[in-house]
Amino acid sequence: MPAARGWDVRVHVGAEAFAGLEQTWRFLQDRSEGDVQAFQNWEWCRPWVRHCLDEARDEKPVIAVVFQSGEPVLLLPFMLTRQGPVSLLRWLSDPFMQYGDVLSTLSGPALNDALDQAFAEVMRAVRADIVRLRHVRDDAHIRPYLDLRFRRAAWEDGAPYMDLTQFADEAAYDARYTREQRRRRRRIRKALKKALGGEPAFETVTGGSEAIRAEIRQLIEQKRLWLHDRGLYSRPLQSDRVVDFLASLPVGMAKGAQGACAEDFGLVLTRMRVKDRVISWELGFRYRGRHHAYITAHDHELTRLSPGRLHMDLSQRKALKDGCRIFDLLVPVVPHKMSWCSDVAPVRDFYLPLTAKGRAVGMAYLEYLRPWLRRIYQKLPPFLRRGGCRFGGFCQDA
Repeated sequence: MPAARGWDVRVHVGAEAFAGLEQTWRFLQDRSEGDVQAFQNWEWCRPWVRHCLDEARDEKPVIAVVFQSGEPVLLLPFMLTRQGPVSLLRWLSDPFMQYGDVLSTLSGPALNDALDQAFAEVMRAVRADIVRLRHVRDDAHIRPYLDLRFRRAAWEDGAPYMDLTQFADEAAYDARYTREQRRRRRRIRKALKKALGGEPAFETVTGGSEAIRAEIRQLIEQKRLWLHDRGLYSRPLQSDRVVDFLASLPVGMAKGAQGACAEDFGLVLTRMRVKDRVISWELGFRYRGRHHAYITAHDHELTRLSPGRLHMDLSQRKALKDGCRIFDLLVPVVPHKMSWCSDVAPVRDFYLPLTAKGRAVGMAYLEYLRPWLRRIYQKLPPFLRRGGCRFGGFCQDA
């Protein structure tokens, strides 16, 4: 509906309404500045809606588009979902997405005004108890607005990343390692060769959709074993739809070379093998020169030989060769990521209560109870964590 500054706001609810937005969506993603909106791209969101909407949680897309003088200037990608008796508005594809943001050509007061109008129309279109927006980077388009209008949840973390522009070439990248780090990589190669009878070979997975699907299936199986051993739980990785979703994403292509760091969104899947045995994988996405390292996994039986450490080195070298500017290890900050990063981008959660029930959830749970439960959970031994996270809803993906 028409509003201040000539805004015209239209809210689209449900999967069918979402499907008709492709042209508008692509128009805005092409004109929206920034390289951290990969998880708001049509190429990510459309397959997710097709494969991963959770009927048990009554999930449905809720997309607000703001027009000015007939041209789209803002897209707010939400979904309505439920957790028990509470209805929530969350980022579309949460918790599969790693960063939440809007797509917009606006900035400053104009962006804040358009967001006010978009939120007002969303509230008229659907009924929710709370708006819970996870994983908002400090450099997100929407971040200044959330500081003005929303409350901060008691969760803040970071996204480690490697700035690849500091390395002129692979020799410069190699020079960042200490002597002991180089020795450790040589020891890993030697141990793998001794145990498996051959040199590790690093390669990009090609061969069509079925070959990629088979590799993704193996990657997910091995990652689930790794998580189980540590008493960790990931809702996306436990989903029975995650393989179909990831296998349906477009494979990165640029200038005829698969996996190069193009402007367009694209999946890049690498593996390391010894002879015919695949021993590690990394599934990532490229977008506007940023490589998002989404899932890493290795053969569960070879954990003690550290194939994942060698694979990460080779993945970063490949990203550098392909012309990527940033190798993004995504949230959260954990010790094993820190040797692969040059800095950490702050990431925070926000919420806005809309009803008394929403205020209780926000102030009692998100600000106080959940952080306390998480601290306890993180101190538990793995065999107790396995059930506690799923039951309590305070694991990383909840």
